[in-house]
Amino acid sequence: MDNRIENLSLKDLVELHDRIARRIWELEKGKLSEKLGEFQIGDRVNFQSEGKTVSGTVIRVNRKTLSVRSQEGYWYVAPWAVTKTS
Repeated sequence: MDNRIENLSLKDLVELHDRIARRIWELEKGKLSEKLGEFQIGDRVNFQSEGKTVSGTVIRVNRKTLSVRSQEGYWYVAPWAVTKTS
């Protein structure tokens, strides 16, 4: 392991950890925004719920999820859990 890390104080390690965690969060947020940007209101989508395929229509693109209306009701679905259909 790098001796520079081993020589850091607890305070410095905590600060480094916070900076790393913040950077990871920023990268993940960017990926989420990019994935959400692939969808528009009116898109037809499929996703799995309790082992069954649910088909629906995107009715809203939220900050972290898609709002989808199906015959079974309304759903909040992570963008990476849905696939577009024709």
